[in-house]
Amino acid sequence: MDAAKLLEDVTGRVRAALDEAEEKARDIVASAEDRAREMIASAEADAEWIRNRAEIESKERLTQVREALASLEGVVDGPGSSGPISEIDPGPAEVPEPMPPVEPEPSPPTEPEPMPPAEPEPMPPDPEIEPPAPTEPGRESPQMTNGSSDRSHDSTAARIVAMKMALDGTPRGEIESHLDENYEIEGTEKLLNDVIARAKR
Repeated sequence: MDAAKLLEDVTGRVRAALDEAEEKARDIVASAEDRAREMIASAEADAEWIRNRAEIESKERLTQVREALASLEGVVDGPGSSGPISEIDPGPAEVPEPMPPVEPEPSPPTEPEPMPPAEPEPMPPDPEIEPPAPTEPGRESPQMTNGSSDRSHDSTAARIVAMKMALDGTPRGEIESHLDENYEIEGTEKLLNDVIARAKR
């Protein structure tokens, strides 16, 4: 089989397959359209039935309401009635008797509100007491300047005074004479040696 024959054969098969596919597609479209038309027709028929049924039920209900109203009018306008309800003479209106005035009950006497307790007046501030001025180490107290009879026996105070004078550069002789005049202690020489040695450091 030559190539031309083979090509013609393949082309024919392809065309046949395409024709068959087109035919099936047309069948499917037609079937779908028919199904759609059937569904539309069915839906329209259902809607028409529902609408007719609703109209019938509404007419029946309207008829029942009219019959109920007619029977009610027959009861109102029955024998012995002189006309419609609106034409019935209600008779003279009854006026209620006036009630006696109500006397108000006496209210209990009001008690005066308790006055708030008076606030105590503030006390005047305590007078300020000035503290005694501190005694300067370099200033001699009266007890130390009244002679040998009033000399102090406080060795600690003597040491402090001697140290202060030594730091101020006072000669040893003046420190010693000052201690002899104002203090009555033992070991003045030893105290001076220690104080002067510490002041020189």
